[in-house]
Amino acid sequence: MKTSEKKERKEGAILARVPERVLVVMVLLFALGGTALAAPLSEGDIVRIWRNNGAVQGVQEFHFGVVDWPNRIVAVEGRGPVPWSTEPNVRLLARRHAVADAQRRLLYLLYELRYGLPRGIDSIAVEGHVVMGHISQEGQDEQGYWVDVELPLQRFLEECVIWKARAK
Repeated sequence: MKTSEKKERKEGAILARVPERVLVVMVLLFALGGTALAAPLSEGDIVRIWRNNGAVQGVQEFHFGVVDWPNRIVAVEGRGPVPWSTEPNVRLLARRHAVADAQRRLLYLLYELRYGLPRGIDSIAVEGHVVMGHISQEGQDEQGYWVDVELPLQRFLEECVIWKARAK
């Protein structure tokens, strides 16, 4: 048996085990290229979101971040603990943790902007996809490693997606 026939048989066996719904979703995502899934927001949509969040003039502080409405910028801070160690990669791991925390905070800020927060903040669980913004500042202090991340508001609202959210 030729190697190309073996490869085709193996691919066929793999595809036979994948449910049809998953295949349909994979084909649609591939065909759309991922970019067609994000719906562009109009100026009216952004104004509506601004009004739904209190129509604050200037910079508005939320629990998970800050929105600068006039300049259309979203900013969050991520933190990562720096354990006391002599390992050279500890600072890199702390930075990675801070970036992951910033991404988590962006996702929760999106939830906060779209739906508000329940009384118990610890009672929400959000899953989704966020685009990473620009790290404007980073450093280390006595509390750990920190990064400040900024992202244009329109890009934040269009490209970040909440897949599943649960409030208890």
